Amino acid sequence: MRTLALKYILPTLILGCYSSLAEEERWDLDAYFEDLDNGPNTQDRIVGGANVPEGEFIKYQVSLQYLKNNTHRHFCGGSIISPSRILTAAHCVVGHGPEKFSVLAGVTNLKDPDGIRSQVTAIATHENYKPVNGNDIAILSIEPPFELDDTRLGTINVEYTDEVGKGEETILTGWGSTRHSRKSPHYPNELQILQFKTISNRDCKRKMSMLTDTEICAKSQRQTGACAGDSGGPLAMERNDEMIQVGIVSYGRARCGSDGLDVYTRITMFTDWIKERMCP
Repeated sequence: MRTLALKYILPTLILGCYSSLAEEERWDLDAYFEDLDNGPNTQDRIVGGANVPEGEFIKYQVSLQYLKNNTHRHFCGGSIISPSRILTAAHCVVGHGPEKFSVLAGVTNLKDPDGIRSQVTAIATHENYKPVNGNDIAILSIEPPFELDDTRLGTINVEYTDEVGKGEETILTGWGSTRHSRKSPHYPNELQILQFKTISNRDCKRKMSMLTDTEICAKSQRQTGACAGDSGGPLAMERNDEMIQVGIVSYGRARCGSDGLDVYTRITMFTDWIKERMCP
């Protein structure tokens, strides 16, 4: 049993796409799950996906879940940055209190009974966050703190300060939809993984005209990318045998994965902001 690293060779896949919900300040999660439950039946097979291999763990990956009708429902991703702090996207949680939010960690399958759950007790969203205008970052406080073992549960480094340029190999993990349409998502139970390469902001702006310096773009092959349910999750790369988080899933195309291009919050622009919120 070992923790998955970037050097693991991946096939081409559809991780799923996501929606940034950029047109809304507050995500109505009750209505969202009602629409999802009343939609067409979804298939159990992951379309074009690659599961994280059996026995492997993305130790820093968490599922952010919402309590509806006494059931915890996945809707966003996040990453463990300390035993009591989770990093995610502001658009996942802005306008909400913490009462119905929890995080599930230590699993690759959301139905794994050995998963470790912790309650969200406080939410800190960036004070300058605006939909599709940068600063899409939030930190969640949780209780009880996770007991890290560095195999199933561990932190990811968010203190990397070197500029992340184009052509860097990265990985994205998440339980986001494996369907292209964000209006009829299908969330897999198995954690998915996909390789990307970063591209320059200059090149990205040709297609994402509202891109800011606080964001970073990464591109995979066409018909692959992030989707509903991947938001808030970590874009990571390997440096000196350590996983470094360089991005947070923020937004992308209306049709998920149409050109393989997605936009992430650039972690290196927020290292001080993160450090200020790491204390108990």
